Amino acid sequence: MELTPEEIRARRLRKLGAKTNRTVPNNAVPSSTESNSACQSGSTTATSAALENVVDVQNSPTTNPIGSEKTETTESNDNTLGSTSTANTDLIIQNKISHSLMLTLDVAEQSQQQQKERPVLATVPAATVPTALRKKPVPAVTASTTTTTPTPTTNSWSFKKRSSSDHAPEKADIERHLGKDGSFDAKGQACDSQDSRVSVQDELLQIMLRIMKINSKARYSNSRFTIENAILENALEMLERQMYGEFCAEVITEVIKGIYYGKLIESHSEDADTGHLSDSWTTIPSKKVKPIMLDEVVISRGRGNSGSGCATTASTAATPMDVDIEMQPEEDSVAFCTSKPSMKAFANNRVAALEYLIGCYLRSNEELYSYTKVKKSKKVYLTETLSSVVAVIRQQTLKYAILVLKNTFQSFCQQVDSSSGESGSSSGTASHTGSTALEKSPLLTLMYENKVSADFMSNLMAESRTSEGEQDFRIIFNAVLDDLYIDMQNAICNENIVADPLNRLKELIETRVDNTHPICLLIVEHKNFLTAFTPDKYFAREISKISFLAPFLSLSVLLDENPKFASHHFSDNVCDRTLANSFHSILSNTRKVLHSIFLVLLTNQYSRFEMLNYIAAILKSNAKRIQYNADERFLAKDGFMLNFMSVLQLLSVKINLSRIDPLYPHHPESLVEIEDETKLKFSSQEYTDWLASLKNVKDWEQHKFVTHCWFLTLHAHHLGIIPAIQRYNKLLRATKELQRMVDELNATKSQWENTPLARRNKQVRDRCVSQMSKLSKAKLSCDIAIIDPNVLSACMQFYSTVCEYMLYQIENRPIDGPFTNQQHPSTLVANDNFSALPEWYIEDIADFILFCMQHSISVIDYVDNSIITWILTLVCAPHLIKNPYITAKLIEVLFVTSPTIQTTSQRLYLQIINHELAQTALVSALMKFYTDIETTGQSTEFYDKFTIRYHISHLFKGLWESALHRQAFVNESKSGKQFVKFVNFFLNDTTYLLDECLEYLKRIHETQVLMIDDSGWNALTQEAQQSRQRQLVQDERQCRSYLTLARETVDMFHYMTIDIKEPFLRPELIDRLSSMLNYNLHQLCGPKCNDLRVRHPYKYGWDPRRLLGQLIDIYLHLSCDEFAAALAADERSFEKHFFEEAANRVERIGIRSHRDVDEFRKLIQKAAEIYVKNQENADEFAEAPDDFKDPLMDTLMTDPVVLPSGTIMDRAIITRHLLNSSTDPFNRQPLTEDMLKPATELKERIQQWIKDYRAQKKSS
Repeated sequence: MELTPEEIRARRLRKLGAKTNRTVPNNAVPSSTESNSACQSGSTTATSAALENVVDVQNSPTTNPIGSEKTETTESNDNTLGSTSTANTDLIIQNKISHSLMLTLDVAEQSQQQQKERPVLATVPAATVPTALRKKPVPAVTASTTTTTPTPTTNSWSFKKRSSSDHAPEKADIERHLGKDGSFDAKGQACDSQDSRVSVQDELLQIMLRIMKINSKARYSNSRFTIENAILENALEMLERQMYGEFCAEVITEVIKGIYYGKLIESHSEDADTGHLSDSWTTIPSKKVKPIMLDEVVISRGRGNSGSGCATTASTAATPMDVDIEMQPEEDSVAFCTSKPSMKAFANNRVAALEYLIGCYLRSNEELYSYTKVKKSKKVYLTETLSSVVAVIRQQTLKYAILVLKNTFQSFCQQVDSSSGESGSSSGTASHTGSTALEKSPLLTLMYENKVSADFMSNLMAESRTSEGEQDFRIIFNAVLDDLYIDMQNAICNENIVADPLNRLKELIETRVDNTHPICLLIVEHKNFLTAFTPDKYFAREISKISFLAPFLSLSVLLDENPKFASHHFSDNVCDRTLANSFHSILSNTRKVLHSIFLVLLTNQYSRFEMLNYIAAILKSNAKRIQYNADERFLAKDGFMLNFMSVLQLLSVKINLSRIDPLYPHHPESLVEIEDETKLKFSSQEYTDWLASLKNVKDWEQHKFVTHCWFLTLHAHHLGIIPAIQRYNKLLRATKELQRMVDELNATKSQWENTPLARRNKQVRDRCVSQMSKLSKAKLSCDIAIIDPNVLSACMQFYSTVCEYMLYQIENRPIDGPFTNQQHPSTLVANDNFSALPEWYIEDIADFILFCMQHSISVIDYVDNSIITWILTLVCAPHLIKNPYITAKLIEVLFVTSPTIQTTSQRLYLQIINHELAQTALVSALMKFYTDIETTGQSTEFYDKFTIRYHISHLFKGLWESALHRQAFVNESKSGKQFVKFVNFFLNDTTYLLDECLEYLKRIHETQVLMIDDSGWNALTQEAQQSRQRQLVQDERQCRSYLTLARETVDMFHYMTIDIKEPFLRPELIDRLSSMLNYNLHQLCGPKCNDLRVRHPYKYGWDPRRLLGQLIDIYLHLSCDEFAAALAADERSFEKHFFEEAANRVERIGIRSHRDVDEFRKLIQKAAEIYVKNQENADEFAEAPDDFKDPLMDTLMTDPVVLPSGTIMDRAIITRHLLNSSTDPFNRQPLTEDMLKPATELKERIQQWIKDYRAQKKSS
């Protein structure tokens, strides 16, 4: 049961034997000398009585704040309450504090250890509760905004408002404390004057009250707490016995009670210092906390809203603790008015209590620093004692903070009250506690507001870890981690990138305690870290969604992961560069914070193993991400994996390659899995056998962190950026296909808008347009997340280290600094370690460079010499790789660097063609691969080879412009039969591609003519018309593709025949070459040439004049007797009058000069003469025996050879066949040219028969 103020006053007066109407006149305040004398003599009775009298005056109900009738005595008391009673009370209390502080300072030199108080533990047994906490009822705590004090009486202990000069003692005052040289006088304390001692004690008292934020009318007090005098009296008794811990507990307990139970709300003015309690809540609330609904009495200084006179209003709360309001006039006589303050009640009183404790902690540090470092006070007693007091306050604030954070402050107070037999108050206040199960951790709330210093956090962790089993530490910071986890989950889907919880996690993890990071162990032991998941098909999704670190890794701008972001920022499907750059910067900073978190977790010895397992689990569970058409419902999203990859990139930046183990992927305890991957050279069985042999001869050692980290980073790229690139390209294709459908429907609208299909077609078109809008937002979000220069440049730099690693494996050398070639590519042999690497080690880098060249050309600046050397080495040594498509992709990389394809890649292209390997081996390697790609073993090899050869042809055009590389072509043409095979295949391609192009042009011409003819077109049914239109679109697409390939091939044919002639004139090639030229010239200039005319020929890349001029040039480049004979031998196409007509047309339209036309006519004339002779010879040899004729062509053999099967063929015919297929044409057995044996006897017989036949014919 709570006592009324009258009962409290009467009980105290009876105890002192005083009268109830006793008053204290103004002149009754004792002087400092008297007070000190009384203290020194041990006469404390009078002082206590005087203090009780003052307390009685303050507690006497002489005022009526509600506004009832007042007597003159009451009015008089009201007028003098602030100036007399309060001042007298403060003076007496200060005298008592002065006495206790003097005793403290007197024994400071004897033993500082004895000055340390007994700390109040977080869980205090009843027997150990400080006496000050057990001897009194729970008092009321009031809020005060008073900043000035009444004019003090002539007492040196009064709490006066000091000027700035009061901080530093006068010179004479210092010299009284110290010698003139700044040291203690030999007499010690005897030399100190009583006044200087009092000044030091007064200053220390003010420091302590400022730290505790108790209303002492001192300077800098914008917003202070006022504690009832009886409570302060009990606290002072603790100081008399130098019990600083009990003093702190006395004051802190009462302040926190007032805050904790919603009885006290601290307001502050606009010019208040930064130490006020916050009235704001976290910006990312994850839980709705119902504010405490209390009737509050708030007094705010000012003129009020109405500007009229003072008005006093108050409301009384039906609570067990009344709120007392102390009103004192200011020096400038500004009246007090009651108005609604601009503040919010605390949604969580534990937050306010913790904020007060943190404020005490910080203010204690500031005061200590101010007096020991800034002011450099020479009051030795003050500085030494202040250090002890600050240490006590820091410890007590930490212990009370633990109570508040554990939510055990109520039970602590109830335990204290029950031990003192005063359960009434505790039971009354219990009604205000309520459940905190849904409350956010107060510590995290203040962290969001940047009100928790690193020093406080570190010491709080250290203090909470002192409990048995670190239970306090786990309770407090597990709650913080849980709230961070929930807040981050809520922040993932947001209109903006919210990384505040991530930053707070970084602060927690980086907090050190005794050279350790205790939060690291707490994280890896968290229930949601990793052990809670079962490895099944949902494992990848679970670990990327609900593992503890998952939400922190899931910050993304991608549409499917954060639709609010895309809808908010891309509402008009547009994103300017400035906005994109800002998002890139935010994402980059976020990933740097993630890197800091992972770095601490991985460097901490207690969490490194679990973190490595966590990283490996993410990679293993998401292995299917690289598969095409993988079920994304069971896999991690791109945003998560890109963040994860970026973190590992940053961890691997400074790794020295010489420190990693190149055999790590094959280690039995490796954290990466490559067993099921396709290897560069080994088959599955070969790899298994090699592993078995490796285990028998190699002693596996435990790997270091750098090896784990580097290979995990490589695999993170495989499952991070590469699948993201694939999905981005898939998105572009889908968008293009939808646009094609919309365009097609719009183009044919006139045909279906008045038909029954109109409604359906409109719906299809509208759905396509809607889907395109969504895909456009998705593309914009992908442009920010994937085409991020920061991400792509980091990937390119890491891939540079991968290239260097693989180059050393190719040459089978230990890694030692930057790589330099020591072997020519043609002499390289695939060693076991390189042969056992996965194919994607090469393919991923090629895909990534191709993507960057297409979508982020600025990234090519990070293509260094290691990457260029790696590409050229593998292209020039294709025998090292089993899969030819890997080499083809590397050739495509070289192709896209050509300035004619990518105009901004001139610098990179020059670096490539000027590289040593390009100058010595590239031309030969490309020619060889041009022929080897004829057969790949795939079902699509026939069509694939045209694309690959197109890339090579384009590269040859660029290399031909360099004199050095042109000489390499000439040298290669003289080196042997490799060049002949190359010429044969591109001759075949030219023949096929030109035939296909001309055929498609004829079909396009036919359809266009039909569509122009209205009668013929209208005669077709609607279905037939639509079918012809669809066929036309397909034919145009195919024609465009074939013309592109044919044009490149003809160009290569054209410039190579300028300087290289002999290989083209070989017997196995020259006949086919002449036939191809004659046929195509006949198509362009013959009677059916009009069938090749189409509308808008530039749309397909069709330029018949250019093609005709190139064909004429090739005739002239190869002009000689052998070539004229080959032209004449083409009985199918060679007609003299046709060639003369073609020459006239070329001359008429001015494609070539008159000189060139005349040279062409001379070649045709020579061929015509030979043609006549050939016709005569054909009649002669028609009667030759069958065994003298070739079995395939049925022509007279001139150089017969015997095949391994025993069949005899003409050398020119079988050699031509072997250029296309290395098999016996009769039994399909392998056959090469060196297996052919000359049939010398048969050849002599044939020659003899020819002589005899001609002699016989001549004689007849």
